[in-house]
Amino acid sequence: MNIGQDAYKVTWLVRRLFRAMAESADSYLGNNGLTAADRAVMEFLYPDTRLTVPDIARRYQVSRQHVQVTVNRLLDTELLINVENPRHKRSSLLRLTQQGRELFASIRRHEGALLDDIFAGLKPEEVAVTRRTLETLLGHFLETHHD
Repeated sequence: MNIGQDAYKVTWLVRRLFRAMAESADSYLGNNGLTAADRAVMEFLYPDTRLTVPDIARRYQVSRQHVQVTVNRLLDTELLINVENPRHKRSSLLRLTQQGRELFASIRRHEGALLDDIFAGLKPEEVAVTRRTLETLLGHFLETHHD
């Protein structure tokens, strides 16, 4: 098999793995009334990071409008709160509430158990090589395909 075929197969597998993981996440997140977008915003703020909507949008690589919709939902459910931003009067900082931190900690524990099962048959060095390979691929993609 040449590199082109292997590269295609790796891409195909990454897409299938992403989809399988998303379906699993939808199930346990939905049980908590959350979406994958909610989880992503909460992860950026966990345990006590404070960011603005534009900061999150840059890190998440999505539009500010998309993040704002998610943030509004999390504010309505009292998982996030606005705090004063001393550097910018119109763009408040966001942080998780105690309830938000506890919920996200619970999600992380659940995900940790799932990952332990998924990675159980792999050697630590196999996981490390996979991580480095995926980091390299992502870095290259972002460098060459970033708008």
